[in-house]
Amino acid sequence: MINVRNSAFWTKDYLSKSHVRKAISDIEKLYYMNSSSEVISKYHEQAINTLLKHASQSTKFYNDYKNIKDLKQMPVVNKNIIRSQQADFLSNLYNKDKLIWMTTSGSTGEPFTCYQNKEKKKRVNAEVIFFNGLAGYNVGRKLIHLRSLNLVNKKSKFNQLLQNENLIDVNQLNKEDIEKYIREMQRISKSSSSTLLGYASTYDAFAMYFNKHGMSKAKGCKINGIISTSEILFNETRETISKAFNCNSYSRYANMENGVLAQDTPNQPNTFIINEANYYIEILDMTTDEPAREGEVGRIVVTDLYNYAMPMIRYDTGDIGSLTMCRVGNVEKKAITDFGGRKIDIVFDVNGSIISPHKISVSFWSFSELKQFQFIQEASDSYKVLLVPYNEFNREKELKNTLKEIVGENAKIEIEIVSSIPSLKSGKYKYIVNQII
Repeated sequence: MINVRNSAFWTKDYLSKSHVRKAISDIEKLYYMNSSSEVISKYHEQAINTLLKHASQSTKFYNDYKNIKDLKQMPVVNKNIIRSQQADFLSNLYNKDKLIWMTTSGSTGEPFTCYQNKEKKKRVNAEVIFFNGLAGYNVGRKLIHLRSLNLVNKKSKFNQLLQNENLIDVNQLNKEDIEKYIREMQRISKSSSSTLLGYASTYDAFAMYFNKHGMSKAKGCKINGIISTSEILFNETRETISKAFNCNSYSRYANMENGVLAQDTPNQPNTFIINEANYYIEILDMTTDEPAREGEVGRIVVTDLYNYAMPMIRYDTGDIGSLTMCRVGNVEKKAITDFGGRKIDIVFDVNGSIISPHKISVSFWSFSELKQFQFIQEASDSYKVLLVPYNEFNREKELKNTLKEIVGENAKIEIEIVSSIPSLKSGKYKYIVNQII
């Protein structure tokens, strides 16, 4: 059955001009090449020139930047800039209704939507397949997603079937639920090994469970690799889950609006090797748009080389880190390290059970009148929600009921309308805060 799924997927890709296979070839070629090589420099130069020309000729925002070939002369943009004038970033060569849209609240708690052309989306599929492959996954083999079902990706059901994806809803992370998830993983992986994909905060809860109840609880789960996304996978958690499932763990730096930006290796944890085939990444000073000094922590700024529907050129992700060089096999690779401002507090429901922070996040997605939010746990059964609306907000009762479905009907929830939410020293906002731990 695995071979059937594999053949069906690649046949479908072949009939669609082999976009995914060609993109994987680009990623693989550059991944195993020195980052300082002339080949990569020329690749970036050509891709950037093509992108800048396209953006200046087909979008209103970049129309004033015609004939510019030096990326450093382009403006740095962020979610707020794009959100406030989104139509100006959309290329007039595409029909908006036929584009693929990606929505995220990100680490700042601010809803944000970007659009991708079909070719860009296929490149995202390619990078997911390639980087999953480093953790032992092949198309057609089983991939287990530990995630909120609200966050099911935009991949078609047909592709999910071909790639043998299995979704496990992990909105609750107490002892009984974790044991239920383990039984489901045992069932899914019984016939053949699987690759595990989930949030770092989910793995934190699993690690706490294994440390308390023993590694043998994972017996029967045939896991050949673990991939962590969204937040930093801390070494203690990595070591525990790797031991419990008897396989290597990888941490991935990715976002909804771009894709897989970088991924670490088991030998060099939290040193993220950049996906140079699809992105050009800069680290800029915290307060200016000048490059940060070598090894200095700064703002992570991404140029997405293949999103032509809504060009994202010098896009400030809101994340911080520093550039470094690391060795992968026989080559020297550019990587990101010293991540900061991405750790999300763990929160609990009124019964003391751990809640996935992403369950909180997605509950705000239907409230489009909100610019920003912050969810704060003040006591075991008391929560405060800070809201920054665009104009007025008249759905407080509806929001409270939505949140009570997550934290408990007996929860005390206070909603406060504010003009702004204070940022951390890093310049980032925490949208989940726990004041009792």
